[in-house]
Amino acid sequence: MSAPSPRFFPIIRWILLAQGLVVLLSGLLGALFAGGRVGLSAGLGGLLALVPNLCFAWRFGVRDDRRTARQVVRSFYLGETVKLALTVSLFAVVLQWPFVHFPALLSGFVLVLSVLWLSLLVRGAK
Repeated sequence: MSAPSPRFFPIIRWILLAQGLVVLLSGLLGALFAGGRVGLSAGLGGLLALVPNLCFAWRFGVRDDRRTARQVVRSFYLGETVKLALTVSLFAVVLQWPFVHFPALLSGFVLVLSVLWLSLLVRGAK
């Protein structure tokens, strides 16, 4: 008997898929126009944003109608704390690698984060 799969809220699923696509595109376009080092760095930067977001979504973005408001808020704060700590830790590790091109890394990171903010703006405009 397998455990039921998590039911992500539709907007969270859409945001995560869009962020994954931006990771791939930033890496491919960086490699195509500026070389492999830049493309790899842009892709890594995107992953530095995507991986913590996936962890947060796994912790907070799953529907569970049995949770109380207090449990939802606690889950949110715990998820956000883990997300921030994971982001800082991943940056600390990746910045030790000598081949990383910092502007490309930061560009990939910002591009993936912008997907979240743009989706919130678009959703708010509806």
